[in-house]
Parts: sequence; C-alpha cells; structure tokens
Amino acid sequence: MNVIGGMNVVRFNINLNNNSMVKLLGISKVLAGMLVLAVVCFSSIFPSCSVSTANLSDVKLCSSMNGNDCSGDASSFHADVAAIYCTGNVKNAPSKTKVTFEWKHEGTSMGKAEVETDGGSVNSTYKPNGTLEPGKYSVTVKIGVDNATPVTKEFTIE
Repeated sequence: MNVIGGMNVVRFNINLNNNSMVKLLGISKVLAGMLVLAVVCFSSIFPSCSVSTANLSDVKLCSSMNGNDCSGDASSFHADVAAIYCTGNVKNAPSKTKVTFEWKHEGTSMGKAEVETDGGSVNSTYKPNGTLEPGKYSVTVKIGVDNATPVTKEFTIE
C-alpha cells in the first residue's frame, strides 16, 4: 500500500499469461454463441409478431351507403331495417391486411366478416332475416396487426 498526498492507494497487478487469455476468449465465444442461439430461438417461437402503423378511423354505421362509405353515422335503427352497414377507413396498412367485423346482439355474436385491404375504405353489411329484436347491438372492427386497437360501435334497434 502506498500513501500519496495523504490518501492510501492500493495497487493491483494482474498478470495474464497466454493460457489465461485463451480461456477468457473461449468464454467470450461461448457467451456470444449462446446469445445468437437465444435470438434464433426467440424469433422462431414468435415469428408472427408484427408491429404496424396501420390504423382505423372514421368508423360509421348507416342503413344506406353513399358509394363505399356511410355518409352519416347512425346510433339507432328500426326493427324492420333491410341492412345495416359499417364502414371505416384503413391507413398505413401492409399489403393484404385483414380487417374483421364482428356483429353482436346483447353481447352474443351474430357473425363475423373478414376482408383484406391494402388501405382505404372497408365495409361490412349485416342483413337480418326478417325483423330484428329490439335491444342493444354492436359491431367491433379490428385490423389484423398485433398493436391494433379495435373500434366498437354500439347501436340500438327500436
């Protein structure tokens, strides 16, 4: 131990010979190999993880469409409605992105429709077999990418 300027200083000398260096390098290679193996295993277990900037906007309900879109947004329909349309706009979608529409009555699924899009307007039509039962209904629209937030539109039948 040396005293420098009133402070105790401890010096360590580490001597590595060629054998020690070879062992350290061997351990580094093993750790690097294990890291590569872990990355390969992780990517093969989770190959379908995809993060996208695709988003869904302007989701509307209507009983008659103007071209491919609803011109207004309705929240209630008559029990004898011939069809209920749900339209939305998909932006920044990868090629052949799947969009799912699920129609429900009082929380029970009445059916699903799936469309593929590269972006733009998407729509689904629910055509009842006769008069609909009064109550609460909904349609949930979801883009088929991992980070997408579904949009649910609720409506009533009177």
